Amino acid sequence: MARLTKKVKLGVPRFLVLVLAIAVVGIQYPLWVGKGSNATLLDLQDQLKTQKEENAALELEITRLEGEADSLRHGSEALESRAREKLNMIRENEYLIRIMP
Repeated sequence: MARLTKKVKLGVPRFLVLVLAIAVVGIQYPLWVGKGSNATLLDLQDQLKTQKEENAALELEITRLEGEADSLRHGSEALESRAREKLNMIRENEYLIRIMP
């Protein structure tokens, strides 16, 4: 029997390589540029950090205001002190003297 020595070319067509390369680039594009990209992720992390700092500052302000409101509700001294400072109120038999600069 005679052997056939014909070589069969099993190479990948250039068109298929091009299509696969375009598909890989298409899949990678949103990761680097699109809505869910790394740059967007870093920007959102910065925004989150800023928002957490603002929230912490606001929580401190809320705590301070709650304490002040409680002292005004339950303590007559704080209420009297506030009235004297803000409204220039005086007790009986007292005189208010204002010194203008």
